[in-house]
Amino acid sequence: MQFLQNMDIGALLLVSIVLVFLCVVVLLLFFGFQFIGSTVFNLVGLVLTIIGGGPGMWCGCLVLLLACAACVGGVLLYSSCATNPSSMNFCALFAGGG
Repeated sequence: MQFLQNMDIGALLLVSIVLVFLCVVVLLLFFGFQFIGSTVFNLVGLVLTIIGGGPGMWCGCLVLLLACAACVGGVLLYSSCATNPSSMNFCALFAGGG
């Protein structure tokens, strides 16, 4: 117990804070890598299943992806109505007939 008399309380506090921070970071990395890894492997497995399943399996997925892309494109065009004067014909569709 003689060595504890020479220790600075600030140094002990700093060491304990660093150790707690490292434990939290390690836990977050562990669960984060596990979640990311399982998500990536599930997505890769899904893509490989769709590709290997033939045209009957991936045709519906392709139509769904194209529909989602069209919706995103429409939202982007609509959001540019206030900032882009060259999109006035498109914006006139949403003006309400006035």
